[in-house]
Amino acid sequence: MRLVERHIIQKNHRFYPEIDQPCFLSKNLYNYANYLVRQSWIFEKTNNSYYDLQKTLSTQSDYQAMPAKVSQQILMILDRNTEEFFSSERSL
Repeated sequence: MRLVERHIIQKNHRFYPEIDQPCFLSKNLYNYANYLVRQSWIFEKTNNSYYDLQKTLSTQSDYQAMPAKVSQQILMILDRNTEEFFSSERSL
């Protein structure tokens, strides 16, 4: 069993602005990278790896606005999700 703790931070909470901005940036980076992966798959039938995405997105503003560790972890999560998606597609 995994025990977790849940913290609900509403808009009137004092930490909301501090948390909202990084969440917004990470969402934008993940969605944009996911868009690039989908477009390359649809039109070129190629799968972008983590390294390709990192090289492509390293100059993007959302990538640079966050610490490098965070941006890289977001791209690693997307790469893992993409690999799982394609492996499930092959097994069908």
